[in-house]
Amino acid sequence: MTVSDRKEREKEMRRKDIIDTAEKLFFEKGYENITMADIAKGTELARSTLYLYFKNKKEIYLAISIRATEILNNMFRKYYQKGKTGREKVEMLMTAFYRFYKEYPDYYDVNWFSYKVLIDHDLPRMEEIKKMRMEGFSLFGKALQEGIEDKSIRSDIDPVKANLVLALSIQNAFNLPPTIKMHMKNSNLTHKELIDYTMDLMLHSLK
Repeated sequence: MTVSDRKEREKEMRRKDIIDTAEKLFFEKGYENITMADIAKGTELARSTLYLYFKNKKEIYLAISIRATEILNNMFRKYYQKGKTGREKVEMLMTAFYRFYKEYPDYYDVNWFSYKVLIDHDLPRMEEIKKMRMEGFSLFGKALQEGIEDKSIRSDIDPVKANLVLALSIQNAFNLPPTIKMHMKNSNLTHKELIDYTMDLMLHSLK
């Protein structure tokens, strides 16, 4: 290993340590409650050194969001292969999204919240994560189109509009407003039951 290679490796390790530390702090205390000074202290780096890697905490948050999106996309690709028909693939993709929501709640929150905090489209790697998110989204569209072609999904379905409705419906089922929670409590309905019913209703609407 050359000196240049060793320095680059050390740089990447330090960058990973910064992201790991920030991730832990964000998950424990919340994004809004953490400063660059907190992250520098957690990594035992001078703030001036920290700024050599990231100019602000939005950039660090974006790096964490990329991690989350990589996990989600890997799950999407894996579950997509389990479906035989287009409709089954849609079901598998929804199942993958639900499992990501349940098994990686902090990463799910990062992806959800990042839409609000990452408003600077000129941030480094912003285009990368937009492409990554489009990859997962496009798998739903591909499954819908396959379903129309193999006749497991209605021929009058618009794949683009249906894809948007599916994404919106699933996320709304995950992120419940207080009023819906109140009605669920009054009806003795669990969150899992509502999510299952939402997904089942959407799948039936495709037949």
